[in-house]
Amino acid sequence: MRPLSLLVVCVAMLSAIAAPGVWATETDQFTRPPRPLDDLGPDMGAMVLAILRTEIGQLNARIDERAQLNPQAAPEPIKEREFVTHIFEQTGVGLPESTIERALRYDSFGGRNVRFQPAYADSIYAWVTAPFPLSHLMTDCPTIRLYGIDLGTDKIGHIFQQGYEYLTRYEDALDGGADDATAIAGAVRYGVLSELGLYGVLLTGVYSNGDLAGNYAGFKFFRNLFHEVRIGGSTLAPILRRDGAHLIIDPARDNADLMRPYISEHLNEVANPSLYFFSVDRIRNHVRDRCGTWFKRVPDFSEASYRATLERTKTWFGEPYGWDLPDDKAITLLECFAPAAQ
Repeated sequence: MRPLSLLVVCVAMLSAIAAPGVWATETDQFTRPPRPLDDLGPDMGAMVLAILRTEIGQLNARIDERAQLNPQAAPEPIKEREFVTHIFEQTGVGLPESTIERALRYDSFGGRNVRFQPAYADSIYAWVTAPFPLSHLMTDCPTIRLYGIDLGTDKIGHIFQQGYEYLTRYEDALDGGADDATAIAGAVRYGVLSELGLYGVLLTGVYSNGDLAGNYAGFKFFRNLFHEVRIGGSTLAPILRRDGAHLIIDPARDNADLMRPYISEHLNEVANPSLYFFSVDRIRNHVRDRCGTWFKRVPDFSEASYRATLERTKTWFGEPYGWDLPDDKAITLLECFAPAAQ
């Protein structure tokens, strides 16, 4: 574990102030919903599929028009960057929340039990100081469930917004002659500096490892549209491929589980805790107050199992993504196993 450099923090703050469209949102998964949330994973998958189908339909129509003008011409290569940008424009644009993030946060979904957000005074952020006074009163967001994982709606913005930013930085680095590892490291470094700025520390005093995991997961999604990616021990074929002259969704991915590979425990801020620059003792006390609920309602909740989870989330399936968690700034459920909590 490496303490964050004060110099890096200062540089990040200055860069974030100059960057438009940057805003932090925090969530609270330590406070458990009174009953399990209905899963919106397939709903999000259907949203993304609908966007892909629309963009593919428009692209294929243009391909057909060109073929009518010159039937002998070979099909033109797909302009991948242009297509991916169109997908981003339908999923990741928006301030302070991106398109799909807003849908998951505000749509009714037929009155299903899909969101939980404790009142400010009932959350772990109650009366917590931050660089902006009471910023948690204004910026916190609800928890939803996607493919069995509870996470804040803010993580959806990180997937579709910052994930695209990672991809463009990665591809620009490759075009500039960088190798794959260097290009990825540069994108991650950008994410860390952003999290130290108005995406996190500068506004709310929170450096969210979960946000950085969301950025990295989103990078994998956008890259996977046209390229093979590895996630842990699995290799995912491209989501999109040519069928003759036309572009299609790979039939194996053309279902509501489309987004499942990119949603993991890394996006849950209990499984992948944040580090805090303000009110650490107060937040830890709030967490201890919730330990009884965890022991009562979570099967097999133990120090050993939780430590194993913390170990898994240090990397994104073996790949570094900017994780940092110095002990003096960490807020975790290990509070439930401290002597004072017994």
